[in-house]
Parts: sequence; structure tokens; C-alpha cells
Amino acid sequence: MTGQGASAEAPNEQPITATDWQHHAATLRLLADPAQTRLVEISLALAPRSRWRRGLPSVTLTAAGQAPLTYSLEARRREQRIAWRLPPCTTEVTLSLALSGARLTRAPQARCHAQPAIEGPILIVAPHPDDAEIAAGGLYTDHAESVHLVTLSCGEQLKGLKRQYLSGLDDDLDSAVRRKAEWRRWNVFATPLLSGIPPERSTLVGVPDGAAWALVHDGIGQRPAIALSEARRFNHLALPPIRGEQLERDDVVAALRHLIDTLQPVTLLVTDPEFDPHPDHRAASLALALALDGSRHRPSTVLLYANHYRDAFPPGPAFQPAWMPPAEIAIERLFAPAPTPLAWPLSIEMQKHKALLLDAMSDLSPRAGLSQRRRRARRAGFVPTFARERDPYFQAAIRSTELFRALPCETFVAAWRGRTR
Repeated sequence: MTGQGASAEAPNEQPITATDWQHHAATLRLLADPAQTRLVEISLALAPRSRWRRGLPSVTLTAAGQAPLTYSLEARRREQRIAWRLPPCTTEVTLSLALSGARLTRAPQARCHAQPAIEGPILIVAPHPDDAEIAAGGLYTDHAESVHLVTLSCGEQLKGLKRQYLSGLDDDLDSAVRRKAEWRRWNVFATPLLSGIPPERSTLVGVPDGAAWALVHDGIGQRPAIALSEARRFNHLALPPIRGEQLERDDVVAALRHLIDTLQPVTLLVTDPEFDPHPDHRAASLALALALDGSRHRPSTVLLYANHYRDAFPPGPAFQPAWMPPAEIAIERLFAPAPTPLAWPLSIEMQKHKALLLDAMSDLSPRAGLSQRRRRARRAGFVPTFARERDPYFQAAIRSTELFRALPCETFVAAWRGRTR
């Protein structure tokens, strides 16, 4: 089922109708709640832009007593959304919007979401090395004392010898693949140390890179390119052994279930199956649901994150608020009501720290040459002033917020159970 139309309204949403808006400004009257932060989601309907118009459109949001925030918008998409964190205790606020390079075709619409609490212990499920850092490097640093990370794959896939991290290091592809796995396995255990997370709280499962969907969804056993004894060499928590030479779906599910029952997390983070189309990422979400379906321990909340999108990429430069993907690019509708958007704030120092986390990841650290930087700038519609020679994720992920979608664990499991029947 494709992502068409709006999902059912979540019970903790407070809609603010379009009639509240005049001249791109609105007064939002909200019930006082000293203990709770809320998120205002604003939907914008934009007029078509000329195909010859260059650069990215943007919208600047201003609220009394708050510093203005500028959000980059996609150049060609008609329906777009932005998210703004409403401070606790706020009972009334006037928001003003100023657009650059775009114009509205109708009044904006706003919706207010109560922000769920994030409680530890926290278990973050990452399909590959660097997925946890891209999506939640700030959140996991803020909760470093209660976070455990599990990475499914070494991320060893290599398209050719020219893609080696060090040119000419290996002369055959099999050796280069094993070398890349060794490199990225080190990333899994070493990078979180920058945030105070010791190697004892990182675990690697050893799922073959690029084969997770066939393994978990289709049930096709896979022979690991990297021996499991090597992939799991530095694990502090021992995982259940596999029964044969191939890794089977039940082996992956058993590994995740063992971690859930051993660590007893209250909050889980995993890839968003409605928005992230990467097959390995969808497989991570399904594997977690299968593990939860038979676990003795049941966490409270699941936070969903997406590092890939269908025909889209977070627009604009670093250090602005996180991009909120439009509903129309969803690849599937699993959850009703829709999960609650949650924006985790990152100070400027935390954003710089997150840049260190990304730079410590081998797959994100290569420098681009001048011609590649020019191609990226033309495609992105802007020229970065920060980390201009680095991977585009340095622009997309280093933001003043990290965006998740929260839902009860029972809802997450039931939705996947209904889909796989």
C-alpha cells in the first residue's frame, strides 16, 4: 500500500484549524502543562516553482521571546511540513512565518503533539555501523549512561577495489571486503566511546550486508561473508550460537530477543518501516518486531527513525532544525493512529559533538574532490560552508533537533504482525 492520504489522528494531537491563521501568523491557545513539552507541526501548501529557478526555498518561523528559526524546503514539492518545539508551560504563543523563494496557495495548518518521555534503559537497533550516529547521535550522547547499541551488519559491501578506504591496500575484492568489515566493526565499538558509551554496551550480530531483507522477510538463509566468530569477536554479551553454517531468520530474531530479555529496555529505537525504503533498514524493523513478539520482557515505547527516503533527501545546510518528511513519500502505511513526531533538541555544542561521531565513522569520512563537491552542490541546491568536502549526511544529520516518531511497543508489534500474516 502506498503512502497516500493522511493517517488517522493520534489521540495526543491538538489540531489548530486553518481559520486561526491570518497573514501567515496564528495565535495558538493551549492548555497549560508544566511537565510536558509539545511539538507544533505546521503544514505548508506551496505554489509550483519555475524549473529554471535556482536555489532552495525556505521559511523562517518567529515566535515572541524565541530566536527565529529558518527551515530549508524542497525545491519542487508542493506539500511540506516543519516542526517546532513548544516550551513547557506555554499557554499562548504567536507564530509568524516568512517565506523566501516560495509562496503559499492556502493558509498553513498547525497541529500540536504532546512529546512522550524518553526513559531508560534504551536499546538502539542499527542496521549498519553509523546508522545510530546519523539518526540519534545527540540522543544517545544525552542518555549515554543508559544506552546499549546493537548493530546488525558489519556493513562490508564493497562495489569495487576503487572504493577501498585506502587505495591499493588490497589486490582482490574478497580481501578488501573482509578489510572493510574489520574497519567498520572497529567503528561499532570505538565511536560510541566519544559519548562515554563503553564497548561493553555495543553488540554486533553479523548479518550479511545487503541480504537482511531476504534473510528476515523471505526466510532465505545466508552464508555470512564474514565469519560470525570474527563479526562478534568483541561482543561483551554472548549471543545464542547458530545451528548450521548459514545464518537463518531465527538466529537473528533469537539474538535480538536475547538482548531484549537480558537488557530489559524501556525504550527502543529502530528504523521507520513507513518512510525508510532501504531493504536492510526495513529488515531491522521487522526483525525487532519478531523478536518482541516472543520476548519475556516488553518495552514501553518504540522510537522510529529514517536515514533514507523515497525520492527525497533532507534539504539545506547543517545546523537548522531537522527536516520533517512529507506524508506523501511514505512507502507504506502500517500504523494507525500515526506515530507521534518527537523532536530531540541538540545544543550547538552537541551538534558539533555529533559531527565528531560522524567523522569517526569510516564510511562517512572520505573527502570529496572539487568536481564531486560541485556536482553535489548543483544537486542539493546550495553550497555548504561547513564540512563541504564530507559526506552529504554532515548536512542532513547535523541539525538542532533529531526527529523520531514514537508509538507504543504493542502497536509496533501488532502492526508488523498484521502485515506479515
